[in-house]
Amino acid sequence: MKIAIIGAGVSGLAAAHHLQHQGHAVTVFEGRDRVGGNIRSEWIDGCLVEWGPNGFLDNEPATLELVREIGLEERLVQSRQQVARRYVWRAGRLRLLPSKPQAFLTSDCLPFWQRLRVLAEPWAAAPPQGDESVYDFARRRLGRGAADILVDAFATGIYAGDVRRLSVASAFPKLAAMQAEHGSLLRAAKAGGGGGHRSMLHSFSGGMQDLVDSLAKGLDVRLGQPVQTLPEPTQSEGYDHVIVTTPAPKAADLLGGEAARLLRRIPCPPVVVVALAFNDPMPVDDAFGFLVPRGQGLRLLGTLYSSSIFAHRAPAGQRLFRVLLGGRHDPEILELSDDKILTLVGRELRQVWGVFPDPVMHHVIRHPLGIAQYEIGHRSLLQEIEAACPDHLRLAGSSFRGVALNACVAEARSWSP
Repeated sequence: MKIAIIGAGVSGLAAAHHLQHQGHAVTVFEGRDRVGGNIRSEWIDGCLVEWGPNGFLDNEPATLELVREIGLEERLVQSRQQVARRYVWRAGRLRLLPSKPQAFLTSDCLPFWQRLRVLAEPWAAAPPQGDESVYDFARRRLGRGAADILVDAFATGIYAGDVRRLSVASAFPKLAAMQAEHGSLLRAAKAGGGGGHRSMLHSFSGGMQDLVDSLAKGLDVRLGQPVQTLPEPTQSEGYDHVIVTTPAPKAADLLGGEAARLLRRIPCPPVVVVALAFNDPMPVDDAFGFLVPRGQGLRLLGTLYSSSIFAHRAPAGQRLFRVLLGGRHDPEILELSDDKILTLVGRELRQVWGVFPDPVMHHVIRHPLGIAQYEIGHRSLLQEIEAACPDHLRLAGSSFRGVALNACVAEARSWSP
């Protein structure tokens, strides 16, 4: 069949690779002059700066299969195993998150009585009818303290979202499934055992850009060709199917009508990424990074310690960090100038670390369309959107059924006309 794909992000490229492998004639249209969407890796002053996702976990077979198919295995790099420490900012201090369940009771990530409440999770109230927010789910099962600090930080790290708006069934379907199957998150964790494979973060020697560049090779990708109207299916010159992989707001502009009205109900609030490099030594642990729950006095969402996670991301004698801001709680961040953003980041990192030396490299990256928010009623909304779309059209990408790269790849490889 003749298939058009709109958008050359990882979803569009993975779908094109899959469908072309099946023997279909596929053309990818991309309005920008490069592939990858929000995935972009750039060497700046000797530092590898990621604009979008920092890597992917090895718990999704579809992504690793794709890597093998395109001959990219030799460029795979794994995060350093010794960098396991993760922190959360609470009550004016970084608190170490326990890496093992038995360390939870002695951790100061939550006050003692709130840790005890978490252990009472198997006796939580039954779930309500209908969709439930991530916050209400966590408060009901784990208590208010864990919901406000741990779960809020967890959702911030993935969605930059508002836990009181996010749908647990759509945003974290595995948690909802654990509750449905075992009646308890702790019982589900115990049933899963502790001896299984621990998921590791992976990237590539040239950053995540290696993946999209390798995917684009051998595909018919038309760069600098924004699509203004959808091609109609015909029996001769047209396309049998069209796959739109752009963010929901851009898909809305393309479709128009009832589908557009529904698509605009999927928010994609802006996110700002600030890359910073400093000369070592830095009075900072060799850790994965830290996350900031809302209501803890900082505007930062969190910071990844990039050169600690992956080797060779910064020149010898330097440390590279990646700061995230904005999201559902703070879309106004996009209105600040680069200088004001850097001043804000410096002030808040000095509060966290106690120092903020002059960076030897800094770079501000703006994503006006950030991470899609799967809010209450998202599944029902998807059904309405699909009903409003023509039969030859399929919507794919991070706005719909999974924001992580693994989810996008798995979905792209699951469809056949």
